Amino acid sequence: MDSPNNNNLMEKRKFRLYEHPWLSLLAVIVTSVFSILLSGTVIFGVLGLSGESPAVQFAQGMSYHILFAFILAPFVLRLPKGKRTFRQYLGDIGLSKIQPFFRLVLLALSCCVILALSQAAASFVYRLFEGLPVNGSFVRQVFDLSGDIPSLLLSFPSAFEEVAFRGIVLTVFLSRYSERKAILFSSLGFGLMHLLNLTNGRELVWVLGQVVWAFILGLFYGYVFVRTRSLLPPMIVHYLGNAFIGSLTGYMQARASIEIQALYGIVFSLGVVPTTLMILWTRFFASRWLPGGFPEAGKE
Repeated sequence: MDSPNNNNLMEKRKFRLYEHPWLSLLAVIVTSVFSILLSGTVIFGVLGLSGESPAVQFAQGMSYHILFAFILAPFVLRLPKGKRTFRQYLGDIGLSKIQPFFRLVLLALSCCVILALSQAAASFVYRLFEGLPVNGSFVRQVFDLSGDIPSLLLSFPSAFEEVAFRGIVLTVFLSRYSERKAILFSSLGFGLMHLLNLTNGRELVWVLGQVVWAFILGLFYGYVFVRTRSLLPPMIVHYLGNAFIGSLTGYMQARASIEIQALYGIVFSLGVVPTTLMILWTRFFASRWLPGGFPEAGKE
C-alpha cells in the first residue's frame, strides 16, 4: 500500500497541460485542426452537403468551433485552468463576463468604427496612389456596405476564434508570464495559425501577410481582453471587422497586386494603424468609463 508521501509525490509528478503554455498552444492548434477536419468530414463527406451553400458553410464553421471550444478544450484538454465545471470554464475564458454590458458593447462598437475607417483608408490611399481623386462619390462607394450583408452570417463563426486564442491560450500564458509577454506570445500563435490557409491554395505572399497582420491585430484583441477580462469586446470587433472588410477594401482588392494587398493589410486594413488606434482608445475608454478593477495591460 502506497504511503501518503508516495501519493503526494505521484500527484506532484502528474502532468497538467495548462501548466505548460507552449504545449497548450500547440495542443490548441492541433485540436482546432482536428475539429475542422472532423466537422468537414461529417458535413461534406458523410452528409454530402454542398460547400457552396452559405448555410452549409455557416453550419460547418459553427460546428467545429462548438466542438473545440465547448467540448474538446474544457473536457479533453482541460484548458485553460485544469478540471473545472462548465460554468467555471465559461468564467475562466471570459465568455460569461458581460458586465457592464452596454459599456463593453459601446467599447467594441467604437473600436469597430476605428477598424472600419482604417480599412476604408486602404482604399483611399491606394486610389490616391493611382493618381485618382477621392471625391464624394468614391467615398460613398467605399462605405456602401450592402454587398456585405450575406457576410454577416458567414463571418459570425470567426468570432469564436477569440475563445481559442484569447479565452484559452492567452489565459494559459497569463498564468506563467507577465501580461505583455502573454499578449505577445498568444498573438504569435494566432498569427502562425493562419499558415493553415496555404492548404486552401492561397498565394504564399497573401498568407504571409495574413500571418503578420493577424499577429499585429492579435495584440489589440489580447489587450482589450486583459483590460476588460471579457471576451465580448474582442468577439464583436473580430466578427464585424471580418464582415465588412470586403466592401471597405474592395476597390483596392480589385485593382492591386497580391503583394500590395498584403502590404496594405499589414499597414491599414488589419494591421499597424487600426491596432495602434484601438489600443490607445481602449486604454482611454477603460480608464474613464469602465469600473475599477480592470488592470492596465503590461502591469504585473
